Amino acid sequence: MSKGNKKIAFIIVFIIFLIIIGVFVKVTVFTPKITPREGNIGGLVVQFKDGITKTEAKNILGNYNLTMYYIDYDYYSMPDKYYIIVDKDKIIDVKSELEKEGNWIEYTPIIKKGNFFIIAVPEQIINKENFTEILNKYNLQVKKFSYCHIRFGEHPLSGISKKHADEYVSKLEMNENIFTVYIEAFQS
Repeated sequence: MSKGNKKIAFIIVFIIFLIIIGVFVKVTVFTPKITPREGNIGGLVVQFKDGITKTEAKNILGNYNLTMYYIDYDYYSMPDKYYIIVDKDKIIDVKSELEKEGNWIEYTPIIKKGNFFIIAVPEQIINKENFTEILNKYNLQVKKFSYCHIRFGEHPLSGISKKHADEYVSKLEMNENIFTVYIEAFQS
C-alpha cells in the first residue's frame, strides 16, 4: 500500500469513527430529559347512587368527555358498599343512635348532597337487629353504591394534572346521581 493510500484509509476510518462518536454524543446530549410532572393523577373512582345502570353511568360520564378513557363500570374494590340516605332534619338523631351501635360511625364519611346526608354503612352491621330497628324507626333503607373506575393511563406521564382532576371532581359531584368522586394518584 502506498503512502497516499494509507492516508486515505486513515482518513476514512477517522471519519467513520467521528460519525459514530457524533451519533452517540448527539443522542445523549440532545435527548430531552422527561421528568414526571408533579401531581399526576392516575384515575378517578366515581361513586354512583343505587340503581344506576352501566348505560346510565356511561351517558353521565360521556357528558364530561370521560368515556375516552378506560372505564371499569363494575368496580368492586371500594370498602364502602352500602349506604343510607338521611334527611337533614333527622341526621343528628340518626347519627346519635348509630353511635350507640358502635364506633364505626366515627370513621365513616358522611356526604352532604342537597337536603340529605349519605352515610356509608359497613356490611357486617346491616343485618344486626338494633340497626334494623333504627332503619324502621326513621323509615330508612339500605342501598348499594355503584362504582366506576376511570383510568387515565398506566404510568405518571399518561395521567392528568391534579388541577384537571379537581375540575372533574367538582363537575361530577354536581350531578344528582353521583355522591362523591375519589382521586387516585399514581404510586411512587
